[in-house]
Amino acid sequence: MKNQEQRLYFRIDTVLPCSFRIISSEDAKSHELPKSADNKFIEEYFMKNLADLDQQINESIAQINEKSSVLATALNAINSKLNFIMQTLEESQLSRAIPLRVVNISGNGIALHMNEDVSLTDKVDMLIKPLHNEPPILVRCDVVNIKRKNDDGETKEVSLSFQTMAVEDRRKLIFFIQSKEIEAAQKEREKKYP
Repeated sequence: MKNQEQRLYFRIDTVLPCSFRIISSEDAKSHELPKSADNKFIEEYFMKNLADLDQQINESIAQINEKSSVLATALNAINSKLNFIMQTLEESQLSRAIPLRVVNISGNGIALHMNEDVSLTDKVDMLIKPLHNEPPILVRCDVVNIKRKNDDGETKEVSLSFQTMAVEDRRKLIFFIQSKEIEAAQKEREKKYP
């Protein structure tokens, strides 16, 4: 597969809970993905936004502490309480925190916009949740195409092909895509025959 036009399955533009992590090909060789993602793995590996937010909160509390130790103590207590709540969330609740992204997806690949630095030699670990009542899919991807989308050179459309995916995970993905196709066909029919 050289570009996204060569996918083996029907592809569809949709919004999907999707998180990713770009890793070098060297790191990919030494760090295999687990067969499934538990809460701890999802939080530590994919929820970079949560980690960044936690760091910002701690830095802000440190600055507030310089002016008001009472307020800083109260904010630390609130932050500790939130951290405790995050640790007690079930997988189904935590996977709801996966950010929604506009993607172009098929049974063997996905394309999405990224601002992060990525090269054709990198690998991308994806956590996607196509079905609400099912656990998320964890899969490593190869970067197959990078297109610049605007003049700033930062936003890119990156096409990825899934490496090995469990048969059950591929079934979930195909079911999701077919459901979206049916939904789109019904909407089109409603436009023609109101």
